[in-house]
Amino acid sequence: MILSQILAASDSGVLGKDNKLLWNIPEDLTYFKKRTTGKIMIMGRKTFDSLGKPLPKRFHIVVSRTVKESDHEFVKYVSSLKEAYRLADKLTLSGAWPEEVMIVGGGEIYKESLPDTDYIYITRIPGDFEGDTFYNLQLPKEFGLAFSQFSQAHRGVRYEIWSKATTTGD
Repeated sequence: MILSQILAASDSGVLGKDNKLLWNIPEDLTYFKKRTTGKIMIMGRKTFDSLGKPLPKRFHIVVSRTVKESDHEFVKYVSSLKEAYRLADKLTLSGAWPEEVMIVGGGEIYKESLPDTDYIYITRIPGDFEGDTFYNLQLPKEFGLAFSQFSQAHRGVRYEIWSKATTTGD
């Protein structure tokens, strides 16, 4: 299983406020859709609730203190991130879902999953926003910038892909 985080954050690492995004950038929503469609997504319960409904063509693993049954075939609640990993691994090994599993929020899930993450897709949003959910943009030293491109449609917005360095021994 390949574990990737995907997020949009301001220059100061703000992800959102009151469980909502603080910007409306259709291009970034399209980017999120392109990167996550057909894949398993792991998220916290508040992030799942903020979606309003399950997103099409994606499997939602929701980490929640209150585990409940879902009537949607592509939504499963689990009690911990480790349990989410086990379920995602089982689903990817079945061949029903691709190997890349996406972490889509919120702040605590990003923080807790970072040591296990292979790739980070960051949309950097210019500006200063007041928020209550943050991402530490000072990534651990084992991550290196693999790709960076400015948006053609939105001045200052930058798409980055960070990859965990792999070392090979002799």
